Amino acid sequence: MSKVSILEIIRNNAEMIGKKIVLPEAGIDKRVIRAAIQMVMGGFGTPVLLSVDDDLEKLVKDSKLAIPDSIEVIKIQSSKIDPLLIEFLKEKLSHKNPSDAQIRELASDRLVIAGWLVATGRADGAVAGSVASTASVIRAALRTIGVAEGTKLVSSIFLMELPDYRVLTYGDCAVVPYPDAQQLADIAMTSAQSHKLLTGQEAYVAMLSFSTKGSANHERVELVREAVSIVNDTDSRLIIDGELQFDTAFVSKIAERKAPESEVAGKANVMIFPNLDAGNIGYKITERVGGAKAVGPILQGLAKPFMDLSRGCSVDDIVDTACVAAVLSAK
Repeated sequence: MSKVSILEIIRNNAEMIGKKIVLPEAGIDKRVIRAAIQMVMGGFGTPVLLSVDDDLEKLVKDSKLAIPDSIEVIKIQSSKIDPLLIEFLKEKLSHKNPSDAQIRELASDRLVIAGWLVATGRADGAVAGSVASTASVIRAALRTIGVAEGTKLVSSIFLMELPDYRVLTYGDCAVVPYPDAQQLADIAMTSAQSHKLLTGQEAYVAMLSFSTKGSANHERVELVREAVSIVNDTDSRLIIDGELQFDTAFVSKIAERKAPESEVAGKANVMIFPNLDAGNIGYKITERVGGAKAVGPILQGLAKPFMDLSRGCSVDDIVDTACVAAVLSAK
């Protein structure tokens, strides 16, 4: 078993692939500027910073920081919106028939600009949320990047690094409150893909419930079973089982008693919770009581990476999230 932190592995991978990550909140949050500098110093890729009406230059001067030449800065003037952005948004949102005024308002949003840069290939991923809300980040990502082929859902995972350096993936703990069977199946398939990309490990997916293999019957248990059936019909190669209680999914001795024929029980590394209540509570218990390190939330299901941050994030958190975006962009 590796004794190296998953964050170190992700940073090393980001260094090897050298992607461009746009950080749209640099002009309004000096933590983002410091993170961009740290990214360059660590060789974790090329940060792309937005300066809207010269707010970045003003903040740099006030903070007495110096931006290295290797950091790309894109200057935006709110009075002179790029016509290419206007046309992009008109085409992207044509199904909603927005007015010209609505398009111009969106085109002045730094998160939307970041999504446009990613969608059009000028950057490989985006990271925001140190100032903006999660809802704003997801809205901007959906309006510009859109969802990945084969899914209709944006969801999230947390990487949970246990004290012995084992890594579990928990989904969904931050976005979808009460997924139906199809949504739960989408979360499972996308989380398995994210787990493999970020950890390099084969995914063993446990669909969690308060029941194991028929030990209880309830509509919520039936929903989990239906989700497993959908996954099996969609991707027969994915190693998945459910419904499983957490102890059956995680503890091999219990798995031998409760689900002896399961390929997943006792060795699951991707835990799919049946709803946001369970997922959010579960990851926080694992973190606070179990001593795990939580990395996330990591948004998934988008055509290209647009990562969200906690507004209480540290500079290191921003760097690590940018590295996650870089690794996911290489899929």
